[in-house]
Amino acid sequence: MTETAIQVEMEDLGEVKRKLAVVVPKEEVKQEVDRAYRNLGKHAKVKGFRPGKVPRAVLEMYYKKQVEQEVSDALVRRSLEEAIKEKELDPVGMNWPEPMPPVVEDQDYRYVVELEIPPKITVENYFGMELQDPGAEATDEMVEARLNEIREANAVLQPIAEPRPVAEGDYVILDYQGYFAGQALEEAKGENVYLEVGTGKFNKDFERHLVGLMPGGETRFAVDLPTDFFNPLIAGKTVEFAVKVHEIKERVQPDLDDAFAQSLGGKFETMADLREAVRQDIINSKERERQAQLEQQVLDKLIASHSFELPPSLIRQEQESMLRDQLANLQQYNINIEGLDFQKMLESVKPRAEFRVRSRLLLEQIAKQEGISVEEAEVEAALQRLAESSGRNLAQVREFYREQNLMDFLRRDLRQQKTMKMIIDRAELGPADSEQESA
Repeated sequence: MTETAIQVEMEDLGEVKRKLAVVVPKEEVKQEVDRAYRNLGKHAKVKGFRPGKVPRAVLEMYYKKQVEQEVSDALVRRSLEEAIKEKELDPVGMNWPEPMPPVVEDQDYRYVVELEIPPKITVENYFGMELQDPGAEATDEMVEARLNEIREANAVLQPIAEPRPVAEGDYVILDYQGYFAGQALEEAKGENVYLEVGTGKFNKDFERHLVGLMPGGETRFAVDLPTDFFNPLIAGKTVEFAVKVHEIKERVQPDLDDAFAQSLGGKFETMADLREAVRQDIINSKERERQAQLEQQVLDKLIASHSFELPPSLIRQEQESMLRDQLANLQQYNINIEGLDFQKMLESVKPRAEFRVRSRLLLEQIAKQEGISVEEAEVEAALQRLAESSGRNLAQVREFYREQNLMDFLRRDLRQQKTMKMIIDRAELGPADSEQESA
C-alpha cells in the first residue's frame, strides 16, 4: 500500500514561532479510515452479528465518531512528525488546534499547528573574559571563629559554683504568676520554667527584671506585653508578674584541647587534627562560593552581550519546575500550602526562570560550537557521585534515572558543566574588588 506525500507550508511568526499548515492527501485519509474499520471489525460486538462479521455500514452506525477521532489522531501524529522532519524543526512547544478538524473520507485532511522552537543564536567573545576572582582562602581568624562556633554548640548548662546574682546570659529556673486587674491569670502561669536571660525570647522587659536576683529570690513587677507576644491570651495587656528564682545555671564551654577534639568522634585525635579539618572545610566551602561567583559573572556577561527571544513554553516549564521545588520545600517543613496563590508565585519566579533558560541556551550553543560532548564514563562517574551522596547503590540510582527519563537531563547538565569550566579556565582572573570581598 503506497502513501501519497503530505504537503507542508511553513510561516514564520517570529524568532521562535512557526506555523505549519499540513495537508494529508485524501488517498491516505481513506487508507487510514479503512484500516481503522478493519481493526474495529475484528473485535467489535454488535447484537445480531458474530465477531468479525459485522458489516462496515453497521460499524459506522455505532462507532463513526470514535473511528473519526482515532483516524484524526493517527493522521496528525504521523503527518506532523513528517512535517517537522521535512522542515528541520526542533520544537519545544506546540499549540494544538482545538477542536481538531473533522475527518471526511473522500477529502484531504487539513490542519494548522503553531510551534515554538529554540532561537538561532551564535555566541561570541566567551574566551578571555575578565572575571573577578574572590579566592578561597581560609585565614587563621576564620578557623578560630569556626572553632568557637563548634565550642559554643557543645557548651553545657551547669549550676553556678558559688551563689551570685542573675546576669545576662544565665539560664534560670523559675516560677511565675501573672495578674491582670488584680486577678491571677491561669494563662500567665509557669512552674520550673527554663529561661535564658537577655535574649528576649520570652520578653526583654520581663528578663531585665530578673537581673540581680539571687537564687531563692522573689520579686514583683509589671510588664507591658506587646501585641505580638507569643501567648495571644495576654498579648497587648499590662500584666503584673510575681516571680521566684529557684536556680541559676550558666553555659560552660569546653576547653579547646585534645580531649575536646576526641569527644567529637571521627578521626580527630588532637586539636591540630580538628583545626586542620576545620580549615579544609572552610576552604571547600569558599571554593564552592568562588565557583558559584565566577559562574554567575560568566552568565551575566554572556546574557548582557547576547539578545534573543525566548520560547514562552520554555519559560513556563522552568517557572513550574521552580514552583514545584518551592512547594516541596514548604511541605518538607510541614507548612500548609492550601490557599497559596500559585499564579502569583509563578509570576514571582518568572525573572529567575528567564535567566535560567537564557543561560542554558547560551551554554548549549557554546557546547555545540566547541564540539563538547559527554562520554559514558563521565555519566557513570556522575551517577556514582549521586549514589554516594544519597546513600544508595549505583544500580539503584542508574535505574531511577532511566525509569524517570532523566538520563538526557543528566548529560545536558554535565555538558554545561564542562562548557562552563572551559570558559573559566580560559578567562582572565583578577582580584575581586572590596565590595565583592565584603559581600
